[in-house]
Amino acid sequence: MLPIRWRLILSYTGVLIFTSILFSVFLYSAVQRNLLRQTDRTLVARAEEISLKIRTPQMLGWRGGLMLPRMSAFASPGTYFQIVSDTGEVIAKSVNLGTDSLPVSSETIEQARQKGSFFQTVGPKNEELRVYNLPIDIKNRLIGLLQVGYSLEPINNMLKRLAQTLFIVSLIMVGLAIGLGYYLALTALSPINHLTRAASVISETQDLSRQVEYQGPPDEIGRLTSAFNQMLARLAVTQQSLSEAYAAQRRFVADVSHELRTPLTIIRGNLEFLQQIENNNRMQAEILTDAVGEAERMSRLLNNLLILARADAGQHIEKESLDLGMLVQDIARQAPLLGSGAFFIQNLEILSEQKIIGNADYLRQLFLILLDNAFKHSSPARKITLAAVQKEGWFGVSISDTGPGIPAEELPRIFERFFRGTTRHAGGTGLGLAIARWIAEEHGGHLEVISRPGQGSTFTLWLPAFQN
Repeated sequence: MLPIRWRLILSYTGVLIFTSILFSVFLYSAVQRNLLRQTDRTLVARAEEISLKIRTPQMLGWRGGLMLPRMSAFASPGTYFQIVSDTGEVIAKSVNLGTDSLPVSSETIEQARQKGSFFQTVGPKNEELRVYNLPIDIKNRLIGLLQVGYSLEPINNMLKRLAQTLFIVSLIMVGLAIGLGYYLALTALSPINHLTRAASVISETQDLSRQVEYQGPPDEIGRLTSAFNQMLARLAVTQQSLSEAYAAQRRFVADVSHELRTPLTIIRGNLEFLQQIENNNRMQAEILTDAVGEAERMSRLLNNLLILARADAGQHIEKESLDLGMLVQDIARQAPLLGSGAFFIQNLEILSEQKIIGNADYLRQLFLILLDNAFKHSSPARKITLAAVQKEGWFGVSISDTGPGIPAEELPRIFERFFRGTTRHAGGTGLGLAIARWIAEEHGGHLEVISRPGQGSTFTLWLPAFQN
């Protein structure tokens, strides 16, 4: 496959060659037509001049008073005159014909008798003559034929030189086209070569923060460079996000390892100690309680990981019609058990007997995640509020706390997996809100968060109303 540069050069050259051929053919044909037309006008003028002399009787002569002029008076280089009778006999001719004569035949005489004057080109290729045949008649009866001939050798020589000149000019133009095409292609492709080199350097250094410099006009190359720089900027942002996600994942793996290692160590140590002691029911009960608690914590962690794995696999939650009001009332009864502090409910009657399409177990898990976060981030002196809201076609359940709030720069990332904000002091893996958002989206809804540092946060789950 030829490079673009040479394809452009060949395209320029091909177009110019085609244009040169068309121009040369047109010019050659136009010059040839004009020269022949000029020659024909000259022959007609000379023939009419001689014809007037023939038709001027001065004394009685051949053919009833017709006197022939002296032909040498009309002689000129390259121009020949000849008068023939109606039988084709040469009556008079110019001196420069010598012993030769202009070609004439019975067909020529007959054509003059039938059609009048006419032109013809006679003779071999290198000795062509342009002949004008003018009938001589008296009282509408053909008595002879005046022939005026002109050698086409000068015209053919001129046309030959013109063809040679056009050929040489075309060769020069093709050479100039190749040189100019190469220069134009080199100039036009120079920014692309610069862009290619810059992309190679970026690929080798893996530095997506670099930009390609361009100082030309805002044409196609400028737009290409701008689009390439925008792509690099997006890739840099994506690379940064992936790096942060990978770092968060490494921290998560470390946290999971720690979280699993600690309870397993406690469970193993307690159980080994339980094997060694004798009949101390109180101590055995405490050890078993610790082991069960740690096992439950590991179970919750593994359950969260299983839910996210299911989300990644594209599995969907099985849903059915359920009473949202009853579910939220049940959550409200369980909420005070999650932590200390004042707990309030507002406007739950809005959800009375309201139906939605959903999964009660997953929705319960979502609400417990939000309530658990609210209690963890609020002091015992602060309050937690569970409220219901409604707008056209949607039901909302909000959970508010009076904790420290979430910094504005962290709000866009709180639903990312493994993300743990700077205001978090309680333990956790950073998976709860990611799971909550997935559950909300699986129900056709979404989570909305409003937070002000120092004033607390409000998380609202919006769910579409049931449509019969």
